[in-house]
Parts: sequence; C-alpha cells; structure tokens
Amino acid sequence: MDRRQFLRWGSLGVCSAAVPSLLDAIGGGLHRPGLASASRGAPAFSVIPVVGDGRWIWKDPPVGQTGYLEPRPYQLSVGIELEGTGDASDLRATTPVPVAHPEQKIDELRIETQGCEAVVRELAPGAAQLFLSAASLAKGDVATAVAHYKLTLLKQYHAYQRDQFPARQKPPADVRKAYLQDSPGIQTGAPAVRALAKQLTAGVTHPWDMAQRFADWIPENIHPQLGSYTGVTTALETRQGDCEEMAAVFVALCRSMNIPARLVWVPNHNWAEFYLADEKETGHWIPVHTACYSWFGWTGAHELVLQKGDRAYVPEQHRRIRLLEDWSQWGGRKPRSRFTAEIKPLPPAEGADAGPGHRIKDERGEWKVVGDHPMDHYARR
Repeated sequence: MDRRQFLRWGSLGVCSAAVPSLLDAIGGGLHRPGLASASRGAPAFSVIPVVGDGRWIWKDPPVGQTGYLEPRPYQLSVGIELEGTGDASDLRATTPVPVAHPEQKIDELRIETQGCEAVVRELAPGAAQLFLSAASLAKGDVATAVAHYKLTLLKQYHAYQRDQFPARQKPPADVRKAYLQDSPGIQTGAPAVRALAKQLTAGVTHPWDMAQRFADWIPENIHPQLGSYTGVTTALETRQGDCEEMAAVFVALCRSMNIPARLVWVPNHNWAEFYLADEKETGHWIPVHTACYSWFGWTGAHELVLQKGDRAYVPEQHRRIRLLEDWSQWGGRKPRSRFTAEIKPLPPAEGADAGPGHRIKDERGEWKVVGDHPMDHYARR
C-alpha cells in the first residue's frame, strides 16, 4: 500500500483479500434503501476551570522554551461492538478516532477484528472514523473492531506575538474553503454574528487584535450552562452555553471577519484555533481556549485531540457534521451496539510517574475520569 493510499484509508483490520468487500461497503453509502440507522451525538460540555499545578498543567507558559514540549506516552483503544438480536444484514458502524497532529503523534496503530472487517478512514483534514462492516449477524453473534493506538501527546507554546503576523492576510484557497464557511450549528453569516463582530472590532484592523477581543468577550458574556449543543445564534440570544458554544461563537466571529477558524474537540471539551500567516507566508493554527483554561496562543495540557474542524461530510449520513458521531446502520433486526474508548497515560520510564489523565468513554459517550492520580481530582470530569 503506497503512502497516499495509507493516508486515505489508514490501517486495515482485514487481510488483503477482504479489502474489496469493505471498500464496497464504504462506497455504497449513497444508495442503500430499506436500511435503518441510529446515531449518538458527541457530548462536549465542560466549563469547569481546571487547576494548574505547573507541571502536568501549566499555570503560565514556559520560560526559555518554545515548540511542542513535554512529550507524554499514552495507550488508547477505540472500539465498536455489534451483537445480533435476530437476523440482521448489511451492518455498518462508525466511531471517531484521532489522527496525527504536531502535538499528537501516532506511534503505532493496530486494528483487531472479530466477525467483521474494519478500517480507519479520514473524512476531512483532522476528522477520521473507525469503520466497521459485517455482511450479517444472527441472534447472539458478535462483531467487534478495536483500534489500538500508542500515542505521544505534547503541550505547545510558540511564543506567538501580534507583530510577527502582517495585518493584511491572504489565506490559501484550501484554508478559505474549509474554514470560512458556515458549519452545522456555526452560523457564520447570521446577522447577530456579523453585528457583534463589527461592534467588537470597531477601529481594529489587525486580525490578532480581533481574535483577542473575541476571546476576551466570550467568557465575560456567555454564562456557563451545561447541556446539549444549541448553536451559535441561540448562544448569542440566550447568552449561555458550555465550552462547545463558547468555542463555536469564537469560530463564527472570526470567520465573519475573514479569519479562518475551526473547532478542536478533545474528550468532553472544545476549544478553537484561528489561522494567520507570518511574514514568510508560513501558516499557523493558533489555539484559543474560551472555557476551562484562559490560554491564548498556547496549550498547557496534554489532551487527546479527537477532531479538528467542524464540517466533515459523512457519505452514509448524507450530510456535513460538526463533530463526528457514533453511528450504526443495518437491515432486519436492530443489533445491540456499544461504542467504547479508553486512554491511559504510560510511564515514560520504568518506575516513573505516568501522571493523570486515565479516562474511559461510557455508554452515553462521555469520557469519565477513572484514574487514581492525585491530579485527576482537578481534571475535567
């Protein structure tokens, strides 16, 4: 398999002879009448401030260091299980999985399957799924696919400064196309968004200053309120929301002023990134935390990035999705479905402290802290 094909389809949990049938299952998503489906949206609702201890979570950016810093090893498993309750056919299911980023290195990926075929596929830059396909299940039969990862997660601090970015920006065409448009629930062109953006940036000409004003305004004016995602326009109308609304408002405000921006989704939490090119025309995605943390331009915690971006097109669901969902489809009797995940920090050396961050994804899709490290008490729960 050449590099381009690997990047498109990821790692296969099947032997080579079985690949065509799996690819046929993926490619047949647009014309499959008579099948039933179910999905579960991704919960991302933390607004709890997190206590920094200066080591595992930075209180302040580091002195004398820049780049992707303090690597920590983790093991991650992401799985799908379908159990037959009666005769079912043409079964497929998907769940979100991570991809590589500068702050998230995938050191190893192995897919284990039973009674099915599976592949990791990338739907858009920063958005990927574990895709399971099974021809049939009888009552009591079980099909499982588990993606096993070894990861290295890093904090990031690049000492970004306003003056390293020209006031006049011309993002590349692919960036403009992907990160200046509306997304599901992120209504960039809504009158309320445009009016607020103009109000907050009156007299401001530099995009860094605009982004800073948006980031300052959100926690002061959006009241923390846990719950299902309501959308940018509702959040602005009610002046309430959790981390996803807060990050999405930032994204919408930036896009309305022609600053490319996108959501970043980690377990139970969202922040945002905006895009600026420096004087050498090198593009930078600059992180902005509008809930839990107050970091602007840096990230002082090790977080599993589940997705970057917020408008991935899913062919089986015939629509763009803000955050990828747990999803299944079948003909005949509905199977029982379970979507699982667990991330666990590993000690960097024998006898070393692995640190906090052990989490398990529960039956509702929430990531629960299950570790017993002293710093787990201060983590988002």
